[in-house]
Amino acid sequence: NLARYHRSRFHIPVVGITGSNGKTVVKEWLWQLLSPDFHIVRSPKSYNSQIGVPLSVWQMRPEHTLALFEAGISRPGEMERLGAIIQPDIGLFTNIGPAHREGFRNDDEKIREKMRLFYSARLLVVSADTPAILSAAQEWQNLREGRQLFTWSKNGLPADAQIIGIQTHPDGFTQIRAAFRKMIELAVVEIPFSDSASIENAIHCWAVMHVLGIPQKQIAERMRRLEPVEMRL
Repeated sequence: NLARYHRSRFHIPVVGITGSNGKTVVKEWLWQLLSPDFHIVRSPKSYNSQIGVPLSVWQMRPEHTLALFEAGISRPGEMERLGAIIQPDIGLFTNIGPAHREGFRNDDEKIREKMRLFYSARLLVVSADTPAILSAAQEWQNLREGRQLFTWSKNGLPADAQIIGIQTHPDGFTQIRAAFRKMIELAVVEIPFSDSASIENAIHCWAVMHVLGIPQKQIAERMRRLEPVEMRL
């Protein structure tokens, strides 16, 4: 309750991130990529639990201009509390996988519970390549007028951003080419990673930067300088 009240005192863009994998990497990469434009408060390390989220939100101060918070759950009912604390304006659902499967009946229930983070959000970023997540996101959008959905796909499905080329080079860099709606020219970024998880995480970051209005030239320059994230192990 105290963290929820503290959050309500601030009127800056808040990005809420959930999903089975990639939450911490995406959050840390967004911090690396957006630091030149914003004074950012973010979850420390992987502070995304029932205790970690309040501790993260408690860090918000008047000088901050953007917040990046991740939220993880292990059973039904938990995300409703976390969503009320974070109150995100922009949401990002990374993916769905086996993590914490024992706490839910099936993946559909887990997706529905994770979607509770985005009750207050006005915009949600998801991949169109996972039908269950896309369906839940579309349902979220239809429940309230004014909600926006930004989707991307590397499998050729209808989406706001079509990933039309992924090419890995011998030096470990990967070039990603995309066609964004409302952009005439193809957009290209290079990241200093070649594994599939990093590519997916980078595309999520690219999408969030795009909806925040960061110019493509700056996105491309910063993506090349992404650094590995120190993980729990």
